Amino acid sequence: MRAVVITQNGGPDTLSITDAPIPEPAEGQVRIKVAYCALNPLDTHSRAGRIKWGVPPMPFISGYEYSGCVEKVGAGVDASMVGKRVASAGSWGGCAEFAVAPAKSLVHIPDGIDWILGTVYYTSTLTAWHMLHTMARMTAGDVVVVHSAAGAVGVMTTQIAKDIGGTVIGLVGSADKAAYAKSYGCDHVINEKDDPDWAKKVKELTGGRGADIIIDGNAGPTAPKNLQCLAPLGQVIYIGAMAGQAPDVNVSGLIAGSAAVRGFVMYHAMAKTKSAEFKEVHEKLMSGKWKFPLNPPIPLDHIVQAHDDFENRRTMGRTIFVIGGDL
Repeated sequence: MRAVVITQNGGPDTLSITDAPIPEPAEGQVRIKVAYCALNPLDTHSRAGRIKWGVPPMPFISGYEYSGCVEKVGAGVDASMVGKRVASAGSWGGCAEFAVAPAKSLVHIPDGIDWILGTVYYTSTLTAWHMLHTMARMTAGDVVVVHSAAGAVGVMTTQIAKDIGGTVIGLVGSADKAAYAKSYGCDHVINEKDDPDWAKKVKELTGGRGADIIIDGNAGPTAPKNLQCLAPLGQVIYIGAMAGQAPDVNVSGLIAGSAAVRGFVMYHAMAKTKSAEFKEVHEKLMSGKWKFPLNPPIPLDHIVQAHDDFENRRTMGRTIFVIGGDL
C-alpha cells in the first residue's frame, strides 16, 4: 500500500510516499480502509522531532487524524463494526491506504455528517468546546483572546465562544487571515505583523480590563504578553507550542494578578464528561450554526508542500488529504 513512512526527523523535504505492508489488526484493534486524512499539528511536530510523548518509534506511518470504513476486526472486537464509518484521532497511520487503531478509541461518524467533515470535526471542535466549557467555565460577557484565529481550532473556538455570549478578539499574522477570522465571527482581529504590541491593543479594546480567557497554541518567546493583557481572575490556556517553548512563568506575577496559566489535552476533559458534549456538537454542525473551516481536499502527493505551508503559517482552516476518497 502507499504510505508516508517517517524514518528520520527533519524538515518537510524528508517526507515521501513509499510502499508499506498492509497492517493486520491485533487484539482489540480494527483495520480501517482510509478515506481522508487531515493534517494535524502533531504530524508536523512528530516529523520534526519537536515532541516525543505519544509518538511511535521509527519507522512509523504519519497521519494522526483520519477517517475511513472498518474493513476487518481483531480478536475481541464486535464483528458488527465491519463497514462502519469511523474517525480516528490518537492512533497514527492515517497517511496510508489502510491503518489499524484500537476499536475503543474510534468515533462513529453520524449519518448527517459527510466524509470530509467527519474526518476533521472531532479534534478541533471538541478541543474548542472543552477549553471553553470544561476548563475555562466560560460565561456570557467573557472576553476571549484566540491566537491563530484563522486556524481550525481558532475558528471553532470563536464560534463556540460567540454561542456562549462572549466577545472574541482574534490574533492573526496577515491581512488575509484577518478577513478569514472575521468571516467566522471574530468581534475584533489584531494582525500581529502590523501591531506587534497586541497585548496593549487587547487592553485598549477591553477598556483597560483585559481578557478573561486566552487560548494559545503558539507559546514561544512572546508568550509572556498573554499575562500583560489578562484580566484579574483570568486564565491563559496553552494547547501547543508552534512558536517554541514559552519562558518560565513568574509565579509572583500570577499571584499579583490573580491569574492562572493552564495546559490542556482534550482527552482528559472528555474523560470527565464521558462524551456528553457530542449531542450538542453534532446538532450545531449538522444544522450549520457552527461551520467548520474546510479546505478542498488535496492529493497525498502534496504532503511536503502542505507541511511547509503549515509550519510557515500560510495555512488557514484545515488541510485534508484524499486517500481513498468517499467510500
